[in-house]
Amino acid sequence: MAGKRYIFAGNRGFVLEEMFRAGLDMCCIAALKGSWLERQLAMQGREYRTFSSKEELIGIISENNFDIFISNGCPYILPVSSLRRPGQRFINIHPSPLPDLRGRDPIPGALLFGRDSGATCHEMDDGIDSGAVIAQSIIPCSDDLDAPLLYQLSFLAEKEVFNAAIKRDFAPLKEQKLNGSEIYYSVREDDRKLDFSKPAENIVRQIKAFANRSQGVSFSVKGVEIRCFEADVVTNEYLVNKIDDYRENEVAFKYEDTLIIRKADSFLRLKKLLGDISVIAAGDILT
Repeated sequence: MAGKRYIFAGNRGFVLEEMFRAGLDMCCIAALKGSWLERQLAMQGREYRTFSSKEELIGIISENNFDIFISNGCPYILPVSSLRRPGQRFINIHPSPLPDLRGRDPIPGALLFGRDSGATCHEMDDGIDSGAVIAQSIIPCSDDLDAPLLYQLSFLAEKEVFNAAIKRDFAPLKEQKLNGSEIYYSVREDDRKLDFSKPAENIVRQIKAFANRSQGVSFSVKGVEIRCFEADVVTNEYLVNKIDDYRENEVAFKYEDTLIIRKADSFLRLKKLLGDISVIAAGDILT
């Protein structure tokens, strides 16, 4: 938008790259302290400021004369109605098809609950990921998605909706309307703990949701914590014909960094295990 001045604030830089590419007038770039964005900006030698609290970010916003504030990965709910001056607009890019998957962690949420993912560019108000939709892109749910891949697709979708919003001059497309089926999701501590009483399909979704190298889903065996980063369901006819030879949750095979565990009428394969799996043996029952 010609003649407009922008502030960008967040923790990732894919939308910011599009802003640079479009030649937008950036009066301030604010990076969450310790974020990937801060490291990238430092490596690029760009001028930026950091914030580590809502108060610091509000201070940056208040100090600058701008027309459009762009948020992308900002972890705070801002008091937009009291911050906004006449003529200013506050815009957020959120990695989900709002109003579904509001909250801090929509990408693992989409995988956990089998929901479509994507990105939405929307007007900001005083609520959580609310405000009128300006542009939206959908990533259909499919069994071949895990968190590392879905994050990459979501970054593409965020760039896509930002560019679509620029072409629309940030004109609202529609209001968000709740129908009662939407999910609000932020990660809880127990979400990354494996519960072997759950069906195999649920466990696979859980592990895909936290398959990033820095996360994983954990379980304990004989006081030793193991983290798992990949899983699937094995339904090979030869193996399933021998299902009665194994008890529920029994380790049928252990090899390399992999466990094969009986679950109901199939087998669960846990792969990319991190930890001392020497404490686990074929025949153990996992709880």
